Amino acid sequence: MDSFRTVVKALITHDGEVLVGQKEPEPDHPIGGQWHIPGGHLAADEAVETVVEREVREETGLDVTVAELVDAMTFAWGTDGSKDSLQLLYHCRADSHDAKAGDDLQAVEWVDPTELTAYLCDEEATRLTQRPRQRAFVEELS
Repeated sequence: MDSFRTVVKALITHDGEVLVGQKEPEPDHPIGGQWHIPGGHLAADEAVETVVEREVREETGLDVTVAELVDAMTFAWGTDGSKDSLQLLYHCRADSHDAKAGDDLQAVEWVDPTELTAYLCDEEATRLTQRPRQRAFVEELS
């Protein structure tokens, strides 16, 4: 294993919709140019909920309330699958629809939960349909 990281993701909801973000195209990023669930990396000595709030604010300009942990999982990434991550997926509630792409996003869009997997990169769409807790959460939103 070359490295390990903890990733926090935010399923942001407001008025029945979910916010997705499109990464700027970066050739070395595994989801460069693709749509994904906003989030980022946990740094040493950061509280998890604080990181979720910070990453959402940096990427979307929104202030959110962290509502609940939806799922926790590990996965391999990188071109050869030699890097491992722990991903924590949180449900967050936004106070408004006034999201704007920031940080490393080129666009954001509010989508209906029934269309969520059609927007997302294959990896995240697969997790939302195959991981029982994620699938159940999205079904409840629909």
